[in-house]
Formats: sequence, structure tokens, C-alpha cells
Amino acid sequence: MAQPTHSGAVVFESKDGQTQFLVIASSNGLHWVLPKGHIEPGETAEAAALRELQEEAGIDGEIVAPLGVRQFKKYEENAAAQYFLVKATGTVAAQECRALRWEDLSTAMELLSFAEAKEALQEGAAVLRAKP
Repeated sequence: MAQPTHSGAVVFESKDGQTQFLVIASSNGLHWVLPKGHIEPGETAEAAALRELQEEAGIDGEIVAPLGVRQFKKYEENAAAQYFLVKATGTVAAQECRALRWEDLSTAMELLSFAEAKEALQEGAAVLRAKP
């Protein structure tokens, strides 16, 4: 397994007893993705996931559980992203102007463009279901 180069977040919130998941527009606006980005030198994967969430979506969060590492291609290069299950705790000013949507699991799964993001979302939802 490759050392993760990226870190991402499966973000959830509970509204009226329903769990909703965050999906955001990709940087080029052509896809729906999960918040994810490069792990900076000296930065932990956890810190990178929370930083990317703030920069891309303007959401503050707290990590609930680590999820798996997912392989993906970025401009034909192999990369690996460590995902975390993150509970949304508030909002901050986003540094990027991306569209975002809060959706139930099935709608979020339909929207996501890439298999690695769908796998991470499914894993995050399964961890949530298993929590007492």
C-alpha cells in the first residue's frame, strides 16, 4: 500500500434525525467529489483532511474515525488518499468558491463521479451505522 499523498473527508451532519453527507464540486466544476487534497510537508493526514475541508467547503469538523486509504489517479499519476469520517461542527470562510450539497446517502452516491470517493462514502456510512 502506497504512503498517502492526499487526505480526504467523508463529512456528515444530522438534520431532523436524518444523516446527510457533503459533496462538493471539483476544482474544475465538472464532477461531484469529497473534500480532498495534498498532505503538506510536516502535516498529519488528519490535519490535512480538516484543512482541505475548510479551504474547499468552508466547513469546520471533528474527526470521528479513520477510514481506509483509497488509490486514485491524478493527471495519470497514481496517488493514495487517506480518508476520515468527519462530523460537521460549524462553518468558516471558504478559500475556494465551490458548489456544495448536503444529501442523503443514496443521492450522494449517485452524484459522486469517482469510484474511490464512492467507496470512502460507503465505508463512512457503514462506520456511522455501527456506532451505538
